[in-house]
Amino acid sequence: FGQPAHSFPPFAGRASVAMSSPADWYNSLPKVTRFYFTGAIASTVVIQLGILSPYLILLDFGKVTRDFELWRLLTNFFFFGMFGMPFVFNMFFLVRYSQSLEESRFQGRAADYVWCLLLCAGVLLAFAYLAGGIPILSSAMMSSIVYLWSRITPTLPVSIFGMFTVQAFYFPWALCVIHVLMGGSPVADILGIIAGHVYYFLKDVQGYGLSAPAFLCGVARAPATRRPLAC
Repeated sequence: FGQPAHSFPPFAGRASVAMSSPADWYNSLPKVTRFYFTGAIASTVVIQLGILSPYLILLDFGKVTRDFELWRLLTNFFFFGMFGMPFVFNMFFLVRYSQSLEESRFQGRAADYVWCLLLCAGVLLAFAYLAGGIPILSSAMMSSIVYLWSRITPTLPVSIFGMFTVQAFYFPWALCVIHVLMGGSPVADILGIIAGHVYYFLKDVQGYGLSAPAFLCGVARAPATRRPLAC
């Protein structure tokens, strides 16, 4: 009763938003979420078709330092596995919570959202290095996004599989427990929560600006006006 619960898993989608075509839905996504979603699809396509070997995009600090394959520091965040139900689930998950985060906390501030993701990525890369190497950090980044989303409306009820409801504040931890019960590892979830909390603590608790640097504002210019988006 009262406010309807936010549903999980996200396959219910946004039923109230009528889109005349998949292209309309795609174009309606905010720009950072759209870029991340497109990059994730593209990464899986080129690997699924055998155009690239997955080993070329995975995080390998040895190759980063010895062979200067610096792209690995970013590409591992875009690979969510091969096509299948887990991949489809991850894409719905990415779009739902990244879009919600971008349209609320970072509304009109695409550069700041990119900077937030980069800062979280930096924390995750540091943990991966200290842990001796974690080849894929996309799931951990997803957990960071969900954690930051949960901090916007911490008391929002979230229905999990229609079986029980938790407040949004506890949702990232509930996902961690679900992954463990399904035989998975909680490492990615925990690292993502920590990275997201680092940003939240510095920005919202300590009051640091954490605004995007000027070069990111220049990259995230509004196409129609060519003026930088607010940072």
